[in-house]
Amino acid sequence: MDSVGVNVIETAALGRTFQLGMLYDCRKDALVPGITLWDKEQLQQSIRHHPQINTDFNITASDSIEEKYHLLNIDGNLKLNILSGLINVRGAAKYLSDTKKSFKQQRLTLHYHSTTKFEELTMNHLASGNIAHYEVFDNDTATHVVTAVLYGANACFVFDREVASDEDRNTVEGEVKAAFDKLKGISVGAQIDLSLNDKQKTAVQKMSCTFYGDFQLPSNPTSFEDALRVFADLPKLLGENRELAVPLKVWLYPLDKLHSHAAKLQKDISIGLIKNVESVFENLSTIEMKCSDLLKDTPSLAFAGFCDKIMHMKQNCHIYKLSFMEKLGSLLPKIHGDIEKETALIELLHDHEECPFRGRDLEKWMKGKEQESVIIKTLLRQLTDFGATVEENLDKILIDLEVENVISYTFTSFEWPDVLLSKQKAFLSPSTKGNNSEDAPDFKQKTGFTSDIKKNMKSNLKIFKKLIKSKTCKPAKFIVASKEIKNNPGSCIILYENGSGEATCFTPPLKPACPVTEQITCEKDISALTDLLQAHGESPFNKSNLMKWITVKDEESNSVDKFLQQLCDSGAEVNNNLDTFLSDIKVKNLVCYTFSSLDLPDDLLSDQEHFLNPSIMRRNSEKKPYAVSQTWFTGSIRE
Repeated sequence: MDSVGVNVIETAALGRTFQLGMLYDCRKDALVPGITLWDKEQLQQSIRHHPQINTDFNITASDSIEEKYHLLNIDGNLKLNILSGLINVRGAAKYLSDTKKSFKQQRLTLHYHSTTKFEELTMNHLASGNIAHYEVFDNDTATHVVTAVLYGANACFVFDREVASDEDRNTVEGEVKAAFDKLKGISVGAQIDLSLNDKQKTAVQKMSCTFYGDFQLPSNPTSFEDALRVFADLPKLLGENRELAVPLKVWLYPLDKLHSHAAKLQKDISIGLIKNVESVFENLSTIEMKCSDLLKDTPSLAFAGFCDKIMHMKQNCHIYKLSFMEKLGSLLPKIHGDIEKETALIELLHDHEECPFRGRDLEKWMKGKEQESVIIKTLLRQLTDFGATVEENLDKILIDLEVENVISYTFTSFEWPDVLLSKQKAFLSPSTKGNNSEDAPDFKQKTGFTSDIKKNMKSNLKIFKKLIKSKTCKPAKFIVASKEIKNNPGSCIILYENGSGEATCFTPPLKPACPVTEQITCEKDISALTDLLQAHGESPFNKSNLMKWITVKDEESNSVDKFLQQLCDSGAEVNNNLDTFLSDIKVKNLVCYTFSSLDLPDDLLSDQEHFLNPSIMRRNSEKKPYAVSQTWFTGSIRE
């Protein structure tokens, strides 16, 4: 866009009904209908026509604000005015408001662009002596007049592919790439090949299509193959003489160059501020998308307490975005008309950075919730594998006559107050703003599960598993539930005995009770105790031998694990029973990497066995002191 108030401004039509000679207010980016500088007859006599036939197309896999506006060749203040809601776009430009709803959504966009003719007013027509309606300059309704129009048409085909949680990511990306390659192979002006090979058919069968265009279609395409057929017919849809083309781009001449009393566009917004505003909208949209993904995930579907917080965050961000748009839309015309300075927009952005919707706070909160979701899913998977069922309606279980006892792995923190959500609620509700500052939680409270909470959850998981497998445990129904318990952050195990609704938090004993010590007075007893301790020290069960043995076995285990991982990464399969392969007639050759020393006798275990049962012969009959055997995993074996 050229310098404000000095030269002609070039701008996109965005589906609006521009005509030569129409007036335009650049302060609001709005057409001024019903008012003109010239009579209709004057206009028709002073229009020059030039054919300008050109067609091209682009493909993008990005859905960012920057990429979408770049695709339609929109930038600068026009972009800002669209984001603020000042401009109501139509036709192909409606694509700008179609954003992905999920990060589990793969998207490709095919943009078709065609121009047909260029029309302009002659320069002598702009002479002051040829103006019929001078009163226009005094009513402050417009800043520019349309002096040239480029006609043509745009079309955007948006292909979406939903990715299920159980689908392989590499497979999906391969399918999308196959679709991308098919679109990339289209040649403008040539006969379009509508055929698809087997790989491409597989790739596109799960793709939906949404069409945004300046064309009138009998019916909109909904599939990839439909879209290709429509794409091939687009040139015909402009009409036999391209008479159905619409304004794509217009040139606006400043009225103050025709008359000194005319209103003028005083100020444009700097590029840096435009980028900052764009970033605000991008961040808010990203958080809304991530919330949508979490709402479809297992923890949200299983527990209302977890779901509610995600839902509130999504709603709060949407409300704040609408509020920010409204403030921006009110401010921009005032800055363009020099009623307000650009510093007013700087202050609006500063206020945003001081509020509970600033980017870094939202990203931190969302990262914490995503971490929580992963942990909860992992726990739920293991709990259900153990045989427990997720139950949100506890009363239904407790009132069941067939259920005597209920043991529940209970998540205890879902209903706890959330720091950022509390701040957002206060910010969005002016009546409560400042009234709950004392009651609000500390704003610096950490998001996500702390290391202590994660440790507690894992410990309770182990206990719960033991209770399920315990044969001494009374017959009980094992469930997973959610209940706010402030004294047990993260989770706890709750017992409901004999159909009672009274909850008892189960806490296993941390260690056995300490034995009672008595003073030994008998010399004979002292001597016997001394002999016993000495015999233990010389046995293969003394502390030193056991600790050394454990250390050696840990090292061996770690080394074997690393080898196994590398072998599996190379495509090998771990199997302890070779008979399954040797008896398989389909297997002709078998290459086996064998750990040949794992079954070697262990010195310390042999000594312990002999110590406990002296009748067993030693491997080496020569009497020797008890000692830890050396590891079989020596340097030479390792090599």
